[in-house]
Amino acid sequence: MADIEFYKSTVDEWDESVNGGDITEDLIESGVAHSLMLPVRPATAENGGERWFKYYAKATVDTITLGFDVGKFSISPTENVYLSLAGSNDEVEDDLDKPNVRLYSGFKADDYDADNKKVTADRDVSDFVKADDRVTFYDADGAKLTSWEVESVDVADITFKDTNDDDVAGLNASSTIERDTLNTDEYIGFWVKEVIPAFTAPMEDPLNEFILAVWYDVK
Repeated sequence: MADIEFYKSTVDEWDESVNGGDITEDLIESGVAHSLMLPVRPATAENGGERWFKYYAKATVDTITLGFDVGKFSISPTENVYLSLAGSNDEVEDDLDKPNVRLYSGFKADDYDADNKKVTADRDVSDFVKADDRVTFYDADGAKLTSWEVESVDVADITFKDTNDDDVAGLNASSTIERDTLNTDEYIGFWVKEVIPAFTAPMEDPLNEFILAVWYDVK
């Protein structure tokens, strides 16, 4: 049994009034196709759109100093995924003020200027990286390397308040949702927002892939 397990909510792509809600007993299985998100329908791939899926992180031990983020962004050249903290356990998609939902997501650190404590991302990050956020960097094996606090953001340039000796150039990174504690049998809800541009070719071989990461200490 893992220290943190992930569970589904109610999934209904056709009815926003029931899509989401409280935790179910359906465990999300890592590496299993469509365990968290439904396949992209051909009409959505052609016309574009966005989809929202709610999931839960549940602790089996007492944990502290947690971070949740997109440890590896979508390998699709067009689609992208974002993470947000649910407002409540009974919240459904209909309840979301979607234009104003605070989003978190991943990017690649194309360049790192250590002298100026500045990372240049491979994309505009201003919608999902904000001042005072914590950005987590992942090494080539997908393990957490370090996390730094953001001073300011200018399109793709992120300046940090303080850094260490780690060279983060070329690494995957993400803005991080932080939580102080998550104790045994407690759970917390998140939303995954998937953005699908028009005329997207759904990835079937290989399947599209992204990683929702969590890091923490055991109390």
